[in-house]
Order: sequence, then structure tokens, then C-alpha cells
Amino acid sequence: MILVGLYSIIPGNTLITLITHDLKFYTMDYKPFIKILFTLVILALVDYLANVILKALTFYFPKIFTYTSDAFTAITVIIIAIGGFYIIRILQGLIYSQLLTKLEKSTASSIKVALDIIFYTVLVLVILAALKVNLTGVLVGGAVGGIVIGLAVQTIAQNILSGILVTSSRTIRLNDSVSLISWIWGNPIIGEINKISLLFTEVKTINGNVIKIPNSAFLGNTVFQKLESEHSLTYPYQLLVNADVPANDLLNLARAYINDSFSKMKIGLPEIYFTGKMEVQTFSL
Repeated sequence: MILVGLYSIIPGNTLITLITHDLKFYTMDYKPFIKILFTLVILALVDYLANVILKALTFYFPKIFTYTSDAFTAITVIIIAIGGFYIIRILQGLIYSQLLTKLEKSTASSIKVALDIIFYTVLVLVILAALKVNLTGVLVGGAVGGIVIGLAVQTIAQNILSGILVTSSRTIRLNDSVSLISWIWGNPIIGEINKISLLFTEVKTINGNVIKIPNSAFLGNTVFQKLESEHSLTYPYQLLVNADVPANDLLNLARAYINDSFSKMKIGLPEIYFTGKMEVQTFSL
């Protein structure tokens, strides 16, 4: 296979929109972590002072000694509930600002709901533990159920995590021109990113077809290549020909057709070149 690459030099005064990727340097915001630490310190002090006051009241009013244990438990539960709710709000803000804002709205909304369920479930379990409720059966049942559910949704979870990693790292963005090569589907998929959802990414191919690709493919069995760079677009095109067709003849014919089309659109003429050689039946342009 002989590979022929097409490198189109696009002048700045054309009506073609190019997507540029600005380099941004993100600095980690430590304020949420400081707030969480400060909250934990305050809660510990409040719990300590409440216990001291309660013991003092018990000393001066012995009749309330019977209710001391229940009072300690009630104070602990109230502190855990208030502090846990405040810490969850801080974590929600941190995750939203650092991760969810970089995702599509539908994906971010689904992840936010899932995280809220996890956070508040943990808070409820901590409160139940403070109330001295036996959680052994709940934890064992939850562990077994978690394993069963984890095995059942392994592929879905893989797609979700892959989608989060790919989008949060800005590996792909909407309207990116990409080329995806994998042994799973054979021929390369060349097109434009139309939509990035929680499980799938939609790619509109050069033929106008919309293909849904599992997000796990971007981090698994796929060679992913962005076709755009500054003022240029690398566009491969695969063409099957007989083995006895000279590569130079095909290259000259392709150059003539492409130059004619580009001239009509008043776009700078492209540069065509070979990028590799394998077998003799397939040409990529």
C-alpha cells in the first residue's frame, strides 16, 4: 500500500474557519481544600466545646445525666450533617469548575447527578454510623451488589471514564477534524466531531454519514490523529487501484483534479506527497 498525503496550505483571507487550540496554563486552586480543612477544624472545636459544656451541665445538674449519651449522639449527628453538607457543596464547586465545565452540558449533568448520589449516600452512612446503627449487613450487601453491578456495567463505565478523560484533557473538541484508524472497523474514519456525549462521540464523515464511536475507542484500540494545524489541513484519502497502476501517474492525475477544484474555489493550491509505502493495491491521498 502506497500512502499519499495531501497537505493544503490555506491563506488567511479565505472564508474557511480554522480551529486553533490556545495553550492555556492552568493553576491549581487550593482555596477549596483550605476551606475543607478549615471546616474540619471548626467542626472539631464545636464538638469539643459542646461536649465540655454538656459535661459541665451534667456536673451541676445531675438529673440530666440519664440523657447525656443521647445528647452527645445528637450533637455529633448535627455536626456531621451540617459539616458534611457544607463539605459536599465545596467539593461540588471544585469538581464543577475543574472538570464539568469542560464537558458537554448533557454529560456534565449526568455526572453531577451521579456524584451527588454518591456524596449524599456516604453522608447518610456516616450519620447512621454516628447513630450506632449496625451497618455490617448494609456494607456487605453493598459490596456484593457493587461487584455485580460493576461487572454488568463494565463497558458502560469504561466509555464514561474514557469520555471524561478525553474531553477534560481537551484531546478532542467539537468541530475538530480527525482521522481515526483501528483494526476494529478497518478503513480510517475521517470527519468532523459533531457531538461528544457520555457514552459516544458522533463523527460526521466526508460522505455526510454520522457515525457514533464509543468513547473507550479513543483510549483503547484506536490511533487518533487531528488533521488541523495552524493555517493547514492534512487530509488523507484512500483509493483502491490495480497493482499495475504507476504511483506517479495516479499522483499526477489526482494533482490535476485537486488543483482544478481549488482554483475554482480561489483557494491556494495544495501540496501532495507520499507518506509511506506498504502494499501495491491501495493509495491514500
